Formats: sequence, C-alpha cells, structure tokens
Amino acid sequence: MKVQSQPQVLGVLLANTSICRVAHTERCLKKLMGKSILSHIIEHASPQVSNLILNANGDPTRFHDVNLPIVPDAINDHPGVLSGILTAMEWAHEHMPECEWIASFATRSPLIPETMVKELLTAVQTHGADMAYVSCNGRKHPEFGLWPVELAEDLRYALEEDYITRIEKWCELYNPFVYPYTAKPIDPFSNTNLIDGIIGIEIYAQLH
Repeated sequence: MKVQSQPQVLGVLLANTSICRVAHTERCLKKLMGKSILSHIIEHASPQVSNLILNANGDPTRFHDVNLPIVPDAINDHPGVLSGILTAMEWAHEHMPECEWIASFATRSPLIPETMVKELLTAVQTHGADMAYVSCNGRKHPEFGLWPVELAEDLRYALEEDYITRIEKWCELYNPFVYPYTAKPIDPFSNTNLIDGIIGIEIYAQLH
C-alpha cells in the first residue's frame, strides 16, 4: 500500500455521512459481485495512498472483516464529510507526521478511478490550487477530494467556531480546483445504494 512517486497521502474512507447510510444500515456493506461495496472501494483506493483508514462512529465490530484502522469522528455531533476529513488530518498528525495530504473517498461507489489521487495531485500542482475535488459529467462530488493536512487547525476552527458544515462552503475560503471527469454510461462516483444502481454496475463490470 506504499506509493513512492508522490508525497505521503493518507486515504480516508468516509462512512459517517448520511448519504453512506440508509435505514440505519451501512450502504457500503451491501453486496456487489459477491463482496461488499466497501471491499471494492478498498481495492481501488489502497494502491493510491500511503495508508488508509476508515472513518466510522459506533460499534466497530460491524467492520470486523476490514483490516484497517477504524477511527471515529474527532469532533462529536459534527457528522459529515468535513468532520471525516478533519479526523483524518488529526490522525495523520499523530501517526504520519510526514503526511502532506488527505485523500477522501465516499463509501458508496466501487468504481473509483484508480488514478484519482495522482490526477488530483497533478491538478493541484499545475493550477496552483490549495485543494482539489472531483466532478463528473458536470455534477460535483466534493467528498472525493485531496486536502492539505496543514489546514487541520483551520478546519477545526471552521467546524467549531464558524459552524461551517458544507464542504463546498469551506472550500470557498481557499482556492480549490474542481477536477472534471466525463464518464458514460455510469458515473464512477455515483451512489449505489439503490438496487437498480447495484445491478447496473454489476452489468457494467461484466462488460468490461
């Protein structure tokens, strides 16, 4: 799970956002092609980062077969993407002091591009941006992004003092780059919680 050709990047799988849960169950634990959506996501994300953690509150035993550190939110009562990113930043400060970036992944789609982190790193460098996140077919997916660890204190202040909860609102304080993907027929960052979505991805995977 080591990447030598890029700065140290900690990947965080975001399992605490409301979009990643339905009827009090984990969408990422739904089965797709014989294994959980989360397993597919881990396979796609792991080679792109230096280390990978799962941001999840509650009983960690529900992820008993996930061989990753399971890290609850760093701030109580602030569930969401920003809280998960902050959690990863502060985890990196403690466990990966040389880490420069956090790569965030929503735990809803098994089709994450295997070059996403590399492309976002290149985009940040090329465009002189502070951070980057993806869009696909014109739809923004800021939960899939790249965030500088050095903004940890600023992000905690934004959450606790400025009550900023929306990731795009926080990004407005900086110079983000929105990386455009074009994909057909399936948006690789799309939500697979619905049965027809899962069936559609299974068919797509069988054809490729």
